[in-house]
Amino acid sequence: MRQFLASVGVVALTTTLMVAIPSGSMGQSAPPIGGGFTDVIAIPVNDPAIKAIGGAMFKPAGAGPFPAVVYMPGCGGIDPPMPRAVQKTLVDHLLAKGMAILIVDPFTPRNEPKGVCADVDPLEGERANQYFSRGGNDILGALNVLDTMPDIDKKHIFFLQGYSYGAIASLFATNRKNTAKAKVAGVVAHYPFCYDGVDPSVPVLVLIGEKDDWTPAAKCQAVTGKTDLELVVYPGATHVFNQPSEMPRDVSGHHLVYDEKATQDAQQRADAFLAAHMK
Repeated sequence: MRQFLASVGVVALTTTLMVAIPSGSMGQSAPPIGGGFTDVIAIPVNDPAIKAIGGAMFKPAGAGPFPAVVYMPGCGGIDPPMPRAVQKTLVDHLLAKGMAILIVDPFTPRNEPKGVCADVDPLEGERANQYFSRGGNDILGALNVLDTMPDIDKKHIFFLQGYSYGAIASLFATNRKNTAKAKVAGVVAHYPFCYDGVDPSVPVLVLIGEKDDWTPAAKCQAVTGKTDLELVVYPGATHVFNQPSEMPRDVSGHHLVYDEKATQDAQQRADAFLAAHMK
């Protein structure tokens, strides 16, 4: 399985300090979902091929209303072999800040359990754009579900910690040309592909490596005149620079190296972005 953008893959998480919404709570049977999740909700989507995708909702202890994060996996699906501790640390980090999290699986219900990496290359144009647009529509569906929940703070919903495919889908969902506007407070996009015509309608923080040879930083640096887009380029960093690995590795011809310094800075910037837009 190609692992392009797989760093957003979500693994099953322990439920410490989490409350999950039970299956069928949105008025219909929940679709299948990967990641080992057992309490699943249905997320209706605008797709002639399928009625709904699956989601797992986690909330901090307390009554709310909670700010929320929509969290979509990378193109490798929700089940790629990722260190469980890494994902749990991230989710626990957000829950500790009092944020609810809706984890979305756009692939398993479409009989794509291993994702769509074999079909997606951001440099291949139209075919890739179809998948990214589909992901954007799925995110809009997730927002509609959050809008029905009385304990969610509708003014503070983020696409936070989006990586690669999830980040690109978030850019599609929030593009000014999208007639179905995403009502979100902001997007933190780790190493997205800044496609031609990217034009966010909400504040976006892009965190990307200078030597990313999968989603090139140069594409984001070429985006000018967009006051809602803030770009941070980490010198020497590669794609998935914040995915821990003891040794550099090559995946599908792309060189990947973990960068601890860039990882820590990116998390600090993401936290600061969230705090700034929670006011």
